[in-house]
Amino acid sequence: MSKKFIIYGFGRMGLTHYSILNQLIENADFLFVDPDKKVNYFAKRNLNIRIIGNDKGLNESFDYALVCTPPMFHVPILENCVRNEIPSIFVEKPFGGLNDDFSRTLNFSQDIAIGYVLRFNPIVKWVKEFINIEEVANVEGFYFSNTIEQKPKGWRNGVYSGVTNEVGAHIIDLCVHIFGVSNPTIINKQSQSIISDVDDILIADLEDKSIKYYFHFDWVNKAYRKPVFKFVITMKDGTIIRFDQQKVELFTNTILSRRISVADLAEKVPFYLRGVEFTSQMQDFIGSRNTISNLSDALITRQVIKNLITR
Repeated sequence: MSKKFIIYGFGRMGLTHYSILNQLIENADFLFVDPDKKVNYFAKRNLNIRIIGNDKGLNESFDYALVCTPPMFHVPILENCVRNEIPSIFVEKPFGGLNDDFSRTLNFSQDIAIGYVLRFNPIVKWVKEFINIEEVANVEGFYFSNTIEQKPKGWRNGVYSGVTNEVGAHIIDLCVHIFGVSNPTIINKQSQSIISDVDDILIADLEDKSIKYYFHFDWVNKAYRKPVFKFVITMKDGTIIRFDQQKVELFTNTILSRRISVADLAEKVPFYLRGVEFTSQMQDFIGSRNTISNLSDALITRQVIKNLITR
């Protein structure tokens, strides 16, 4: 019997996940839901897929739901999927926004996953397996890009956007995933709105379970042509571990002692699209759920974001 998927949002991420799942699962059945009439016309005319404008009156059952809409729709669509008893639900990051009420989600019995795809980067996976968090003293997490060059329009210039919510969330999630961050104390924080009306730059110091954290997120940095995330970890014995999406480097007494590149790890997937991470994420979503962010982790990340950008 074929697996049935309903995908909310016929945008970049909805199409990415559809393309991967369509290769991973033989004879899968897909239905897209998107209210944009132009999008529906294009999809029906050019692609061999089913698409509808809304799910009202829809009388079908599904094995999986993927929510790939702008974040202001995440929570209501998730709640609708739960009411419709869809057993496995995937929601794209950053999973809603500041003012959303997540209280009802605590009682959901479904398997809910959140799309923090950097967990599936081969370097990140290597670091998580290698590092002993009991020996970590300090963690510095950075995200730099020149993404915002003019004032955004619509929701991207409001409470569902900002550098912390849209991209800093990846760094915070990796701290939850790798180091077990759960309820950090914010020691210091400062944010700046340079181009948009929300946070374009955020710098913060935090502490959790005796580990000190420093975050620096900046998406108006003209020094960066492409988005870059990186971490610098200082161990209690003075060893320094630096990693980004391409490599990890270990320094002993300030001397480089080991270097591993993403090519050295040579991770393979059955279908390649936009890197191995997105395919690995979908394999985990429909499979063992060993790595993908669960609802509990996502709510920790959500609360940290709120604490950082609430004035």
